[in-house]
Amino acid sequence: HSACSLSYVSHEIRKGKTKLEGLPATYGLEEECTTLEITCMDPVISLEVVLCYTLFEELDVIKKNVRIRNQNKNQIILTKVLSSCLNLEGMDYDMITLNGSWARERYVERKRIGYGEQGISSIRGESGHQQNPFLAILSSDATEDYGEVYGFNFVYSGNFIAKVQGCQFDNIRVIMGIHPETFRFVLETNQEFQSPEVVMVYSDIGIGGMTRTFHDLYRNHLIRGEYKDKKRPVLINNWEATYFDFNTEKLLNIAREAKKFGIEMLVMDDGWFGKRNSDNGSLGDWVVNEEKIEGGLHYLVSEINKLGMKFGIWFEPEMVSPDSDLYRTHPDWVLEIPGRKAALCRNQYILDLTRTKVRDYVFNSLSNILNSANIEYVKWDMNRQLTDVGSYAHGEYHQGEIYHRYVLGVYDLMERLTKEFPHILLENCSGGGGRFDPGMLYYSPQIWCSDDTDAIERLEIQRGTALVYPLSCIGAHVSDCPNHIVSRTTPFETRGYVALSGTFGYELDITKITEEEKKLIPKQIAQFHKYSDLIRTGDYYRILAGVDCNYDCWQIISKDKTETLITIIQILGRPNVHSKRIRLKGLVKDEMYCDSESGECYSGGALMHAGILVPNLDGDFKGKIYHFIKE
Repeated sequence: HSACSLSYVSHEIRKGKTKLEGLPATYGLEEECTTLEITCMDPVISLEVVLCYTLFEELDVIKKNVRIRNQNKNQIILTKVLSSCLNLEGMDYDMITLNGSWARERYVERKRIGYGEQGISSIRGESGHQQNPFLAILSSDATEDYGEVYGFNFVYSGNFIAKVQGCQFDNIRVIMGIHPETFRFVLETNQEFQSPEVVMVYSDIGIGGMTRTFHDLYRNHLIRGEYKDKKRPVLINNWEATYFDFNTEKLLNIAREAKKFGIEMLVMDDGWFGKRNSDNGSLGDWVVNEEKIEGGLHYLVSEINKLGMKFGIWFEPEMVSPDSDLYRTHPDWVLEIPGRKAALCRNQYILDLTRTKVRDYVFNSLSNILNSANIEYVKWDMNRQLTDVGSYAHGEYHQGEIYHRYVLGVYDLMERLTKEFPHILLENCSGGGGRFDPGMLYYSPQIWCSDDTDAIERLEIQRGTALVYPLSCIGAHVSDCPNHIVSRTTPFETRGYVALSGTFGYELDITKITEEEKKLIPKQIAQFHKYSDLIRTGDYYRILAGVDCNYDCWQIISKDKTETLITIIQILGRPNVHSKRIRLKGLVKDEMYCDSESGECYSGGALMHAGILVPNLDGDFKGKIYHFIKE
């Protein structure tokens, strides 16, 4: 039978928060949070279920997860394990989700909640480009600065479901957890299953209040490691500059030119290993191609270091090409339904990371490279969704566990990598933003936001991403024009303004851009160094986001309210438009704030209520920043 009926047995309240074994999760000290565990039991099938809630003392946040233990002498098969379920009275709510596709991830959609089921999900084996594991329920009259908002985010990087049910009694129910369609987990006697956690945020000051709570939670209680509170190096990545066509001298030429203008790190992207001259082969063969990298990796990195620059490298550890030594030796190491041939996507298969020996091979391959030279940054890519999900290492009865066990295998690899190489800055990527979720943030303090680096496209992408995730983790670069995705040409200055509200870096061939553009790079880097701490740690406000289609404007203010940075982008030049009034937020109304460029001073109240007049910027895709400091 498939019935389960749980009854209360006991509960425990304690200070602090317990680590979830093998899973990413928020964390907190004893003085920062309190945990409630409610133990329930189904006596008929001897199934114990522990509902675990943690409340953060200084934030309007509750996290929820479930732990299940089989106390039966027989196996129990789990077919659905959700991490959170919340009932809300009434139906007068809207729902916000983040939707999109490759190169246009996390567009904001707001719609009315109706009867029946509505929501988002992924069964792609990753959280996905299409729908992010986040949703918000908000009062129908809620705005950026007013109204009640309930935000939900799943701390997991695989298949998920997030669903709202409008019921016959005019109430709603919100559920979130692992997607049941691809899930069937066998629990042996005394075996436990731990669900990932859901983060639940409440705001009574609108959508912006929810955003700032998520940002504070993730910056202080999810992101870890050396770069948690540290300024990131300004890097240049060679991908859009060279694609697969590079060698040692070409990389050194890029580095030499980049160093002149203040860039601090060169990142070598795809194409440095095996016989990799296109995306048709060599994934899995993590051995330096010395026909390209003449003199070897140690020589290249040493020469980069001699210039006073750091060095980073690209991997795609979860994948294998059919044209590779690894696949020819171990064809059974891929995810494949036994008896069927797995489908290729992007000319690659997925390694079966549910298997310890496969993970060990990958880890040892990465370790050998990272130990061979002074590598200080790793870009971890994952360029295809999971298909044909089966494993030769698990019996027929356990094939429904593979999707989840795969994600646990990825987490295990990342945990081992960050422990073995704690000083390396790890950036996650999945065909751009296909795995931009809080599970990944636990291991990497930044994630490549999207393969679309066009500044105007990035306005919508970065705005949606920043609805939940802090600016400090949003991978954003200044790239070449015409843009490689949309063929648009935007001012170099505007590209810098947009990338500034992220990790900031460059994705171009600096040896080929114009002298005028080169001259702007030191100015942009100086702005990054000047504003980096503010952007990384400050409170984020949307000013014109989604309100006026011809402008995008956002504001970042320091926690002590002594400094604020405002960025405004004019999408199109228009006739008979002389200025645009923008009203700031979050300032102290009776304090005086001075414009660091003009020296003019205004009260916080004047800036918030009367605002400032931004002159017409005379052209398409133009931008401007304002910086105010408390007098």
